[in-house]
Amino acid sequence: MRQTVGLLGAASFIAIVTLFNPSARLAYAQSSHGYVGESQCENCHDSTHEALKNLIGPDGNPTDPVTVWKADKHSQAFNRLVGNDAATAAVAKAHLAGGPQDDGSMCLKCHATGVGSANPPDPSEGTTCEACHGPAADWVSADAHGHINDDPAKMQAAVALGMINVRDMTIREANCRTCHVKDTSLRPCYVSNEAPFSVHNDKKFRHWRKKIPD
Repeated sequence: MRQTVGLLGAASFIAIVTLFNPSARLAYAQSSHGYVGESQCENCHDSTHEALKNLIGPDGNPTDPVTVWKADKHSQAFNRLVGNDAATAAVAKAHLAGGPQDDGSMCLKCHATGVGSANPPDPSEGTTCEACHGPAADWVSADAHGHINDDPAKMQAAVALGMINVRDMTIREANCRTCHVKDTSLRPCYVSNEAPFSVHNDKKFRHWRKKIPD
């Protein structure tokens, strides 16, 4: 199935299905590709290794992807499941049998990465790089994704290895909305006064090139 759909543009197909069908919200999390964990990404993308000349952070200054992620709420997603009023209210609303950080908790589907896969990262890492960019075991090597630039063929090859093409705004939005939904049966932590999610609000987590898709 993966090979057949891949020839037809699997990433776009799955992304659109996920966007319009909440029951397909874990399409990426259930990928057959393996995860590597945040430390593998940090090996190349932290301030020690990353060239800063072409990377602009939320404040408009040069930075590196790991620094942006660590300062973002996504990196603290697991920790935010306890110790605050919103988490307590969500647990009560969902009638959870155990704690929100326990194995099998529905909260971990969004507050951790790779839940439901055979080898997810440690949930304490929170919502990591691979939640957005895809399970990286098959494309983590530099020759698989480090020289994509704007080459569609290289991007297609990386997508076939499990990368999520977040440069495509339809795919990016579909992936983000696997968690950023209003449906309280899927996300009991949603509150009515929450600011609407917009995939175009890149300034909050900008960590890539100066020019990114609108």
